[in-house]
Amino acid sequence: MLELNKIYNMDCIDGMKQIEDNSIDLVITSPPYNVGVKYDSWDDLKQSSDYFDFAKNWLTEVYRILKPTGRIALNIPYEVNFLNRGGRIFFASEYWRIMQQIGYKWAGLVDLHEAQPQRVKRTVWGSYLSASAPYIYNPKECVIIAYKETWKRKIKKSYFEDKTDSKKKEFIELVFGIWKYKAETKGLTEANFSEDLPLKALKILSDEGDIVLDPFMGSGTTAVACIKLKRNFIGFEISKEYCDIANKRIADAQAQKLGD
Repeated sequence: MLELNKIYNMDCIDGMKQIEDNSIDLVITSPPYNVGVKYDSWDDLKQSSDYFDFAKNWLTEVYRILKPTGRIALNIPYEVNFLNRGGRIFFASEYWRIMQQIGYKWAGLVDLHEAQPQRVKRTVWGSYLSASAPYIYNPKECVIIAYKETWKRKIKKSYFEDKTDSKKKEFIELVFGIWKYKAETKGLTEANFSEDLPLKALKILSDEGDIVLDPFMGSGTTAVACIKLKRNFIGFEISKEYCDIANKRIADAQAQKLGD
């Protein structure tokens, strides 16, 4: 088993091959969307078939290393446009089709509602007077929640075990299936993962001391959330630059935790 609470600068599939079967409690991640983001160590303009082959490979490794009660929270857009590399795709549906083939079981879908949406300027609407082919586009994202074999598991130390009104309200909001969140605007990497999302997923899907994996750790957001909520983490990030950013954030979060 790889050392816990560490981010490894390596390809996630190679890294997960070093993790034992049935050893991870929860996976929280947001993979590259293949829409042309200019990452420094990743080709985000793959052909559709190549991209989904990659998706199947990493999701297969995740399935192997999840415990029988292990869960996954997968943040992706509802739809994408691969342009001349495959056209418009119902992205969430395609991911779930692959996950079903591997053996994942369905646990729910969270609709993400951005508190202050970032408006994207587009020039593809054409004239409303001659709308022969209107471009109908949904920019929203979601979280697919699935599990390996058994959804119900023994609770160790739940975030919600304190019987307070605020915790009760938070629990009700999280199981409702519409999560409000604030977008990450600091621009630490080319694609930023809002800390709100892993915090919410950790609260409702894991307990203190659980082992949480993020195969696409980026700037370390999932790791920082794990530190705040007393979860162990393992992460992989192919970019050396992003790893350095993540390790700095982790060190700061650990120091703050010690000071609390």
